[in-house]
Amino acid sequence: MPSVKEQIQDYLDLLRMKYTWNEKTGTFELVFTERKDEKPASAEASEEGPYFKYVVSVRPGERWVQVYCDVYPLDKIPDEKQVDVLLDLLGCNRRYAEVCFDLDEERGVIGTSQEMLVQGLNFDAFREEFFAIPWAVKKFWSEVAKKHGLE
Repeated sequence: MPSVKEQIQDYLDLLRMKYTWNEKTGTFELVFTERKDEKPASAEASEEGPYFKYVVSVRPGERWVQVYCDVYPLDKIPDEKQVDVLLDLLGCNRRYAEVCFDLDEERGVIGTSQEMLVQGLNFDAFREEFFAIPWAVKKFWSEVAKKHGLE
């Protein structure tokens, strides 16, 4: 029986994802480049235009697999806009079943995350939860950040 780490590694390989293993944090790390607008990313993405990079982390555990990503530092949101931005994020959580925005209070970072119970973990469930993270990041930039003028 493969370990949870080996199982996740197999899933990432099946998805043809490029990743690194961070021994210190016990996570797989995947770097994504995405557009800030509604247009899809392309293989020819350049540094020009409204692009941003982010890291999706996958942490296999004994009972849970966590997939998460930092989205935006709280201190970069002007004080007068923070409540409205946070309310819009809560609205996204409600509107889109696959979106889960959260807050790392200690680090002051808005993030997005998904958790999967190891018991019963399978490829289809992993793929669905994994891709919910980039989808949520895209929603943040194309809806929330755009609405509030966040750079």
